[in-house]
Amino acid sequence: MKGNKEINFKDLQNELFVYQNKLRKDPQSFIPLLEVWLTKYKENTLQLQNENPLRTFEGPKGVEDAIEFLKKQKPIPELIFNEQLSMAATDHAIDIGQNGLTGHEGSRDSTLFERIEKYIEWDGACAENLDFGFKNAQNIILNLLIDDGCEDRNQRQNLFNPVYVYAGIGCSTHRDYGYCSVFVYAKGLRNIGDPPNVGINYIQDYIKKTMGKKNIKNRFQEEDPDAPDDTESVKIIKCHKNVLGHDKKITKKIYMLKDRTQHIVEIEEN
Repeated sequence: MKGNKEINFKDLQNELFVYQNKLRKDPQSFIPLLEVWLTKYKENTLQLQNENPLRTFEGPKGVEDAIEFLKKQKPIPELIFNEQLSMAATDHAIDIGQNGLTGHEGSRDSTLFERIEKYIEWDGACAENLDFGFKNAQNIILNLLIDDGCEDRNQRQNLFNPVYVYAGIGCSTHRDYGYCSVFVYAKGLRNIGDPPNVGINYIQDYIKKTMGKKNIKNRFQEEDPDAPDDTESVKIIKCHKNVLGHDKKITKKIYMLKDRTQHIVEIEEN
């Protein structure tokens, strides 16, 4: 299955950003679009005009679930476009597209936060959505919204997570699926070399809300007061960073949560 190289991926990127923000600010406006999708299934295979047939796990039931979700979803703030996040997203789209991959890990074992930090520093939280096969912006957003086959609807959660302030998008051809689109989200951003902005740190916000009385909810919190609720794993990275022109020893703690979002705490070593 080959992608159409005549598609302008920059235009698609811009269209996706518009549709994504429209979904966040007016969720119910997407219900009629999903209702049209309900008429496009042949058993569990979705057949849309000008798109390759998509064999799904849930069929129409996944669409019906998304409709019920939207009926209750309140509007949330629009995302701010960030060029550096788009560069990170595009890197991953090209990489997985050329190598026929379908995951969040790159061909050279790159992680989401590593791809972001190639261009910009992130604070608080970050996450990534992936779509394969579709080439129409509206269809891509609807597919992420339905999040077929994912019990936790992690991609849907990312679309509607009010924690995220910034987003970037990258698109490319894909060796096996024709096309792929990558969405990267972040709570806070700062230029490389700037000190961490603790005012927007996810953990600091949490502690303030609970007035310092954080209850232990997972095994990570028993030894690490910074660990958020729903932490499933933590990666410790010790590195040197140029902060305001000075070389600093930094310990980064990157937490992977149950919903597959990543949260960061950076500590400057003495």
